[in-house]
Amino acid sequence: MEVARYGSYEEFRAFTDRASAQAMCSWFEFEGVPSRVEPRALAGGIDWEFVVIVSSRLAHRARRIAAQAPPTDAELEFLATGRFPGNAKG
Repeated sequence: MEVARYGSYEEFRAFTDRASAQAMCSWFEFEGVPSRVEPRALAGGIDWEFVVIVSSRLAHRARRIAAQAPPTDAELEFLATGRFPGNAKG
């Protein structure tokens, strides 16, 4: 789903590490919500936070996506193999 990269954006969530912010941004991008990570200096540049910015037009969708529970290990195994966990042979 191609979405325009221009328009207004809003802050969605701040993280103390870049990896967590980038993971959420990647998830949103996969789901078709334009987003980016902006680093921001705190306390005179000693500490940093990494803010996920999302398209204002699709912020409601980002909230819905973030509210979903992450998949369980069993669900991931099923999606990867097509077999239910615990089955010796599918």
